Formats: sequence, C-alpha cells, structure tokens
Amino acid sequence: IYSLALHRYLGQRLPNYSPQQHFGGVYYLYLRGMSPHSDTGVFAQAITTDELNQLDQLFAGDVK
Repeated sequence: IYSLALHRYLGQRLPNYSPQQHFGGVYYLYLRGMSPHSDTGVFAQAITTDELNQLDQLFAGDVK
C-alpha cells in the first residue's frame, strides 16, 4: 500500500516520472530482529512497474 501511495505521489509531482528511474523498491526493517553484527532483520525487495500498475488497478477498482 505504501509503495502504491508513493508511486501515485511521484506520478503527480515529478515531470516525466518513470518507476524504473525514480522508484528504488522497498526495505522492511524488523527492529527486533536487527543486530549490529549481522544483516538479520533487514529485507529489501525491488518492485516492478507491472506490480505497481497491478496494485494501482486493484485499488482503483479496475480489476477484471
């Protein structure tokens, strides 16, 4: 949901917005699982333009 909100916001605010150029993906930080001695508790995920468009259609009620 947050990715979709940011995608829509950037689409309204940035001229020539392109998700491939302006949207870097998401990071999930699980504070209880984080440790200064390892990379646990951090999860990164790229999100594709297709996934963003599918989410946009879903929340707009355009799913067929």
